[in-house]
Amino acid sequence: MQTTKTHSSRNRAAAPKHAELFEPIRIGDCKIKNRIAMAPMNTVFSMDNRGYPNEQIMAYYAARAKGGTGLIITECVLGTRLASRFPYTSNLHLFNGTHLPGLEELVETIHAFDAKVFIQLSIGFGRQGHSHDHEAPPAPSAGIPYQTDPEMLPAKMRKLVEKSGFFMNPKIPTMIMAHMPREMTREEIKSEIAEFGHSCVLAVMAGFDGIELHAPHGYLEHQFLSPRTNKRTDEYGGSLENRMRFVIEIYDKVREMIGTAIPVGIRLSGDEHMPDGIHHEEMKEVVRVLGERGINYVHLSSGSYEATKYFFPEKDGAMLDEAAGFKSVLPAHVPVMTPSVHDPAMAARAIRDGKTDLISLGRQLLIDPGWANKVQVGEKFRKCTRCCECLTRTALGMPVRCLHNRDLGREKYMPEYWRPTRAKGRLVMPQIASLA
Repeated sequence: MQTTKTHSSRNRAAAPKHAELFEPIRIGDCKIKNRIAMAPMNTVFSMDNRGYPNEQIMAYYAARAKGGTGLIITECVLGTRLASRFPYTSNLHLFNGTHLPGLEELVETIHAFDAKVFIQLSIGFGRQGHSHDHEAPPAPSAGIPYQTDPEMLPAKMRKLVEKSGFFMNPKIPTMIMAHMPREMTREEIKSEIAEFGHSCVLAVMAGFDGIELHAPHGYLEHQFLSPRTNKRTDEYGGSLENRMRFVIEIYDKVREMIGTAIPVGIRLSGDEHMPDGIHHEEMKEVVRVLGERGINYVHLSSGSYEATKYFFPEKDGAMLDEAAGFKSVLPAHVPVMTPSVHDPAMAARAIRDGKTDLISLGRQLLIDPGWANKVQVGEKFRKCTRCCECLTRTALGMPVRCLHNRDLGREKYMPEYWRPTRAKGRLVMPQIASLA
């Protein structure tokens, strides 16, 4: 009897806490070891603005992979030459062969710590873009200014803004304001889509496990979807069918270029939360059409940079109802990923109740990169206070930091996050045969 009791206790001790979070899942042909993803976040660690990774970026992602996160989604990577001309501060790039070596090394590093990695690839900032040469950024329509009302910021961020006065000072460039946009020509639209398709081929060559199309919170694809920012009178404007044409053509081009070599998903805002913007019912129709065309997953966001308090919610689970709306129109085999559910019990319950299939953590993985491992064994983890210091710094163009994790930004100095020696045997080669 004593032996049986000890064996039973050992089994109970080995069982993961919040077990739903630690069930494997397939996205297309890619198997993820658990239901926990790292949400894409602009870090401003690529400090020279030439679009290449550095040792800090490598170690930063390694820390989150080592911490047990099953899927790492990179920060926004600009996928065309034109997009790279209108950054806010600095983003990684992928549109020519010089970008391959650094990104392949990033993939190798993340894989060494037993996580999968998807690249979030963007076709541009649109009217949210900033030009160092004071050019007008390309957008669906001209003359629609971009500027955030402080009332649409998270409350804690608003207090920081009001205290500093930075964001409302026209002499100080920030993410809150941008140059007046110009309208993209039809020829430009076609050219950008073609170049973006080629960049997705480069992503396969770099060894990424999947591609996330970047279409949420006010970036270029979102701007085409929204009647607030798309006033075109050609085939790319007007009806929802026309407004979604840009997104659909991008997706179709990506499939044309890479087929099913790796999964292709998309990130979309569940609702723009702005007057005359695109709202949840129309977004569900966009998701339904993408589901019919073979999208491999949908990653939720909400709001935009002009409705930041929805993009960076102040409480757990704020997007779960919108996630359930997306799931209701997608085939059962297409998973939905939902951010900003920091409480593991709520996250596990949301998966159990069918509201979402994976959770993606942003700020929570800034404060504690080991969240997944700690949750799995029932260990206490550092909780994100949603103080918005991290967001405010990056909006001002400075590298991300955290008040409560003093190691954020110095991972490159910590040997535990250095890439280990490669195992003996053949080199791992990207699966590019299916591109033929």
